[in-house]
Parts: sequence; structure tokens; C-alpha cells
Amino acid sequence: EEAEQFKAAGNKALQSGNLTAAIENYTKAIDADGTNHVYYSNRSAAYLKKGDGNNALEDAMSTIAINPDFSKGYSRKGAALHALKRY
Repeated sequence: EEAEQFKAAGNKALQSGNLTAAIENYTKAIDADGTNHVYYSNRSAAYLKKGDGNNALEDAMSTIAINPDFSKGYSRKGAALHALKRY
């Protein structure tokens, strides 16, 4: 599936520290399949590593909205809020 290929490319970019490429690939995965919470969660992590707490929080909220049972969505939200100093 196309979305999974973009996710894999995003994961590879994230692991090598290429945050811009990671975000671009996760965005392409979301464009291909916007119903998969993992793509938002991964992009949230990439935004957070890049220092973009606002977008990290937005994607964490999307993760939770799509799948409220996915615990990592809440940890992404907490990390983003912490980065934004919203305790």
C-alpha cells in the first residue's frame, strides 16, 4: 500500500535524523490514508523532535480522535504540551 511505503520512508528518515523528510513522508502517508492514527502519531514525534510543539500537539490530538484506545497518542499529547510549557 502506498501509505505504508511513505510511512516506512518516514520512519527511515526519522531514525537518521532527517526530520524534514520524515514529516514530508508522514504527510504523504496521511494524504494517502487519513484514517490511520499511527501516521499522525509518527508525524507528531517528528514535529516534536524538530521543536514544533504546536504541530506535534495538533497531530497528537488527531491520533487520539481517530483511535482513543491508542495510548501512545496520549503520551504524544503530553510531550507536546510539555514542550509548549503548558503544564
